[in-house]
Amino acid sequence: MRKDVFIAPHIDVVFKSIFGNEKEKGPLMSLLSSIMELPLESFEDLELLNTELIPENVDQKSSRLDLRIRLKDKTEIDVEIQVINQVAYKERILYYWSKMYSGQLKKSDTYDKLKKCVVINIVYFEIFKTPRMHTKFQLLATKEYNLLTDHLEIHFLELSKLNEYNRTIENEVLIDWAEFLSLRKEEDFMEFKDRPDLPEYLLKAIEKYETIKDDPELYYEALNLQMGIMDQIQRLDDATKLGLELGMEKGMEKGMEKGMEMGIKEGVHQVAKKMKEQGLDAQLIQTVTGLDLETIAEL
Repeated sequence: MRKDVFIAPHIDVVFKSIFGNEKEKGPLMSLLSSIMELPLESFEDLELLNTELIPENVDQKSSRLDLRIRLKDKTEIDVEIQVINQVAYKERILYYWSKMYSGQLKKSDTYDKLKKCVVINIVYFEIFKTPRMHTKFQLLATKEYNLLTDHLEIHFLELSKLNEYNRTIENEVLIDWAEFLSLRKEEDFMEFKDRPDLPEYLLKAIEKYETIKDDPELYYEALNLQMGIMDQIQRLDDATKLGLELGMEKGMEKGMEKGMEMGIKEGVHQVAKKMKEQGLDAQLIQTVTGLDLETIAEL
């Protein structure tokens, strides 16, 4: 493999290398401050935690977060970075929050020991049909909009919406981070890093990012992950096109809306069957088609 392939900053191990660095927490502090809109000093004593969410019993699902942080006031933060949309992504994030929140208590603890938990999602696809890039969710009354508690806070940063509109309404540091995390070409990176107005901690992130090629093990792990993501995206595109083609074809045979509905359903099943015949993982097939695992197993 060549060692001159551009590795995007959003690739899992690269992101963790930059923002999960015990020796230099400045970039993570700056990123959190820009998203949560809190002073940088709020994050001075942050602690990086084990990212494994241990299930309470053997029947429960185990999970691993991307970055897990505890602040001085005991607030816990999970930072997730996601390139490819997945089935029930919003439900998955709510599950992560619930595991963080419930995992704070020991058997003898009372509920007043519970502290705020925050999930920050940095995603490269559209989730909400709104123009805003950064969306914050809390528990509010449906009519009066008064806050039930600040213990639940979930952020979505949809980088696909990085445009002139959002550049005018979001804080400058957040836009800088969004631009850095959106880089996908060497020439764009070179132009970005030469800007004279970049904040201190973003410069430190760039400095750390540029050391990746000096670590062959990290570089090739990142390269393999990036190639895998590109392959998944291509398979998703191919599967979508095939599903639509099969659905349209079948729909024309049956006629009108009912035929279209049946055709698309049949197309999805055929796509799943072809993917299964190629030896692809059932979880990936579920992500692409939306079929449940039991249906996939019966194909």
